[in-house]
Amino acid sequence: MRKKNIKFLIGLVSFALIGIITVQLLWINNTISENERQFHARVYAMLQRVVQKTERNEVALMYRIRPRINRQFTQSSPGLSAAFIDSVFRNFNSRSIDELRRFSKNSPFSKEIDQFINQLDQMQQGFEGKITNKNERLQSVHQWLTFEAEVKRLPLKKRLQLSRIEDILMQEKANFNINTPMEYAVFDPNQQTAAIQSKGFQKNDPMPYSADIFPNDVISASPRLYVDFPEKNKFLLHSIQWLLLLSLLFTLIILVSFYLTVKTILQQKKISEVKNDFINNMTHELKTPIATISLATDAMAHNINESAKGFTGIIKQESERMHKHVEQILQMARIDRDEFKINTEEIDIGEFVKDVCENQIIRVNEKNGSLQLNLPENTIYVEADPDHFANVVYNLLDNALKYTKNEPYIEITIKEAGDNVYFTVKDNGIGMSREISKHVFDKFYRAGSGNVHNIKGFGLGLSYVKAVITRHRGDISVKSEPGKGSTFTIKLPVLKHFGTNLKPNLE
Repeated sequence: MRKKNIKFLIGLVSFALIGIITVQLLWINNTISENERQFHARVYAMLQRVVQKTERNEVALMYRIRPRINRQFTQSSPGLSAAFIDSVFRNFNSRSIDELRRFSKNSPFSKEIDQFINQLDQMQQGFEGKITNKNERLQSVHQWLTFEAEVKRLPLKKRLQLSRIEDILMQEKANFNINTPMEYAVFDPNQQTAAIQSKGFQKNDPMPYSADIFPNDVISASPRLYVDFPEKNKFLLHSIQWLLLLSLLFTLIILVSFYLTVKTILQQKKISEVKNDFINNMTHELKTPIATISLATDAMAHNINESAKGFTGIIKQESERMHKHVEQILQMARIDRDEFKINTEEIDIGEFVKDVCENQIIRVNEKNGSLQLNLPENTIYVEADPDHFANVVYNLLDNALKYTKNEPYIEITIKEAGDNVYFTVKDNGIGMSREISKHVFDKFYRAGSGNVHNIKGFGLGLSYVKAVITRHRGDISVKSEPGKGSTFTIKLPVLKHFGTNLKPNLE
């Protein structure tokens, strides 16, 4: 893999990781915000229940002292209209609900509060039906005012104790499943001092949670209850602690895996570069002795008898084969380093392929095979590097001969279609499976079944062919079935040769 591709891959994966982590953080933040909204709604609902129950306890107290209030009212206001009294009293009873509705309009949790108000409204109606229905209500506003004056004679702390507000507060906190420490205080509106408060309460400005304890008070302002939750954030995070831990764990695993992957890629890249440098240096060192052996063999051929010439011929043949392998390795090393250059010229592809095939006909005849050429009637010119393109034709013919068990039959066809020329090499060899065909152009790839490994080679021939054809702006494909041979097809752009300049840019 090239260094540019590695940088691009690292950048792409890094961008994806940053995106995943950002999405996770946004999701966790939204979850915390939603939990906080639900927490606010539960606290407001709890406060409303506390107010309702506290007032209920005071109503019970009112009934206990009702005889004295009735006597005072009869003596002071005997002619007051009952209808007027009832209408005013109904207004008093609905004030707490109306106040909460007005608060709800300006609250970000209006939807949750409204739902709870409707439930409270139904509960209050039922309560009024049982305790304070129309026939049992107080008979006058004066009765209510007299009652309020009576209870306000008591110290606020005593009044709250009689209403059992602290017990109610703790009970409702448990009922609404608010499992975090709570601090509370009730302040006298006239003195701005706390009548009762918890040990750790500290009044901050503003206090997020508060409510009037006696919203129906007429004579003076109602005392106000304030509650605070010092460990609210800890409670909210605790509710999603497993989500946070798992998210952190998987993110850490992904980051560590990414680091190890990048480290491994860079290490393999370095090893590959060292390997390529070694192969390059080794092949260069081998070229000199191979050339020396070839020259020495030519010299010996003129000074030895006929019986020894067969041995010199073998030496010559094997040195040429070794030279061919060395050149092939050098070419692939140049391709890996992007130093692969071609020098193109205009060639007649039909005549060119015919000349290469004539040089290989001896090898075909040695195996009692046959080679059929199907050349076009007209002349087709392409722009190609003669040396590299000759190696392409040679590699395809060489494979057709090597991978054939029986007498080889090779059919070469050249035809023009549109702006392209198709060069096809078909054989009757052992063929390949579809899976092997997918990798046959990969460097160093050799099939791992059959007799393929008994055939000498490095797995570089078709990889080299692919690189050359790609550099010529062409394409190569293969169709093959086991036992039915293989067909390699090369597509190249046709060069318009009648003095035109429509030549493909191959550099």
